[in-house]
Amino acid sequence: MNGACGVAPFEGFDAEELLDAGLKNPFVGAIKELDKKRIRPRKSIKVMARDIQVGVAAADYAWEDAQLNEKPVDPERQGIVYGAMMPLADPSEIVPLYKGAMDEEQNFVPSLFGNKMDAMYPLWMLKYLPNMTACHIGVANDLRGPSNTLVVGDMGGVSAVIEAIRAIERGAADLMYAGGCNASTMPQNQTHFQMFPETTEKSDITKAYQPFDVNRDGMVVGECGGTLILETRGSAEKRDVPIYGKILGYGEAAEAVWNSSTDFAPQQEEVKINVKKFTGKCISNVIKLALERSGLKPEDLAFVMAHGLGSQFHDQKEAEAIAAVVGSDVPVTCVNSATGYAFSGSSAVSVVAAVKALKENTIPAIVNCVEPDPALPVNLVTGSPKPIEAGKKAALVVAYNYYGQAAALVVSK
Repeated sequence: MNGACGVAPFEGFDAEELLDAGLKNPFVGAIKELDKKRIRPRKSIKVMARDIQVGVAAADYAWEDAQLNEKPVDPERQGIVYGAMMPLADPSEIVPLYKGAMDEEQNFVPSLFGNKMDAMYPLWMLKYLPNMTACHIGVANDLRGPSNTLVVGDMGGVSAVIEAIRAIERGAADLMYAGGCNASTMPQNQTHFQMFPETTEKSDITKAYQPFDVNRDGMVVGECGGTLILETRGSAEKRDVPIYGKILGYGEAAEAVWNSSTDFAPQQEEVKINVKKFTGKCISNVIKLALERSGLKPEDLAFVMAHGLGSQFHDQKEAEAIAAVVGSDVPVTCVNSATGYAFSGSSAVSVVAAVKALKENTIPAIVNCVEPDPALPVNLVTGSPKPIEAGKKAALVVAYNYYGQAAALVVSK
C-alpha cells in the first residue's frame, strides 16, 4: 500500500563482476530479515534450501494468524497443498563436484563428474526437493490429512489454493494450508530463468521493474512466500476466528506454447520456447471459468489482481485477455513489482494481497507504473492506492506461466 519497492543489489556480490559474468542486472527482490524463529523445529534449517525456509516461515505466520495455536483443529482433518519451484543449489555446495571433474589442464571432464561425491553434505538432496516445503510444514503443524505439492511454475500459488479447495469440497479435510514459495536470491537464478524477459541494468534499481508501464522491459527476480488457511465456514465459526474472505470461484486452463522449429520432436535439437505462440487465450478462459463458477458478472468485481510479468509482449497479451472478459472499466493492479518476481511465491502473495485489499477496502497501486501504456485496454491503478467502489465485494486474481498455463480465483469479502 505504501508503494515501496524491495529491490536491492545482490548481497555479497560485486555488481560489475555480475554484469561482466553475463547477468542482465545485478539486483534482486530479497527478503531482508527472515525471522528464522518461525521455522519449527530449528534443527530442520540445515536441511532447508532458502525456498523452503521462506515457505515454512510464511506458513507459521498463517498458523498464528488463524489462531491455530490457541484454537486447534483435529490433525486428521488438516492438510496442505503448496506451490513450489525446483530450488537451485548454493554454488558453494557443488563446487567440490566440479573440481573433482577437472583434468590436469583444468578442463571439465563429464566422465569424472561424481568423483567427489563424498565431499558433499550427505542430506544435500533433501534441501532441494520441491515437495519438502509442504513436508516440513506438515511435520511442524502435525497435518495428517492430504499433502501435495504442485510444481507448475509461476501460477503454483493460485493452483495450490484451487487444489486445496477441492480437497475440502470432497470431504478430505476441514482445513487446508495453501500457498507457494520461491527464493531467487542467488545470481545463478537469473541465468537459470534467462528465458524469461528480464529488465536490463537501470540507474535507479528500485524503479527497474515496471509492469504495464509504457517503458517496461522485463522483470526483476525476487523472493516470496505466501500462505493462506482455507477452512470450511462451519469449522471457522466453531473455532470463533475472524474470516477474512471466501473463495467464490476458480478456473484453470492451458494453451500450447512450444518449440518454434520442431514442435513435436524437441529432443532432436535445441528446445526454444516460441513466445509469439502465446496468445493469452488461456488467461481469458480461466477468467470466464472463475466468473461462471462464482455466479458473478464483471461489473461485480472491485478489482483484478493481475500477474504483471513486465515484458512488452506478455503484459499486452494479459491486458487484452482481461479486457476481453471483464471489459476496460474494472480497476487492474498487481504487486509483483514491489517484491520482485518470485514465480509460485508471487502468485501466492497476490492472493494474500487481494484478500487483504478487500478487507481494507483499498486497492494498492502498481509500483513503478509511472506512465501507463495507452495501448493496454485496461483501467490500471497507478500513483496511489484507490478506494474500492461502494458495493463491490469481490476481486479476481490472475496467474499464468511462460508455457501457456493459467489459473484464476474469485475471492470476496
